[in-house]
Amino acid sequence: MPRKPSPHPYTDLAAFQRLMLLIATLLHYPGVGCPQKLALRDKQTTHHNALADLQEKLRTLANQQGYTLPENYPAFPTLRKDLKRLRKYGILGKQMYRWGYYLGTGVMRPRELQAALNALESQAKYQADPQIRQIYQTVIQRVRGFPFPYQDQANELYPLRQNLNRAINYTDPDEMLEKQNYRHTLFHCVPQLEEAIIKGQPIEISRAVDLYGDSSVGLDIIWPLQLIYRDIAWYLLFER
Repeated sequence: MPRKPSPHPYTDLAAFQRLMLLIATLLHYPGVGCPQKLALRDKQTTHHNALADLQEKLRTLANQQGYTLPENYPAFPTLRKDLKRLRKYGILGKQMYRWGYYLGTGVMRPRELQAALNALESQAKYQADPQIRQIYQTVIQRVRGFPFPYQDQANELYPLRQNLNRAINYTDPDEMLEKQNYRHTLFHCVPQLEEAIIKGQPIEISRAVDLYGDSSVGLDIIWPLQLIYRDIAWYLLFER
């Protein structure tokens, strides 16, 4: 006789609703389970129970959504099982979540995202970072219609903070081409430059003008360390 198919562990409505509430909790409370700053500062020796925080936030969200859960539900072993299930399907990553749970790259809450986008806009618009400009335009298109804090309606993000220091040189290859002032610079290969910085790899640069009077003209092998914006321009910190 053929074996009867075993029921799926989330066939039961209550179990399925619990799993959906868990996913919603991770979306609404990114970083849930992270030790509080005070605990880190005081270096408390007691073990921090991330599942207790997760259970509390899940119950709070369930109450907001109109679900009435039994006391102390879901239990910690049940939460561990559900988290393992989310890992199995790739909803949670394989890494250890020692500093709080989050889904994918969704690590910020609305107010944190608002502040980060304000900073990105200033760097894209005034410091003229071409890569950041592309990132900002992509992200701001995705969040169009998102109800950011303190805004009465879901409209475009209002720039609460801006840094008005403006770069005096062209940094965007597309803008150079558009304004017929095209020069091949390090801004044409920022991804490769950033990779060299991270990996500690040398690069070859070429300078046609001795800007600082140190006879640094022509080809040179350097180890790039960091990209720095100061006052009116971007600078590359390096060592030979």
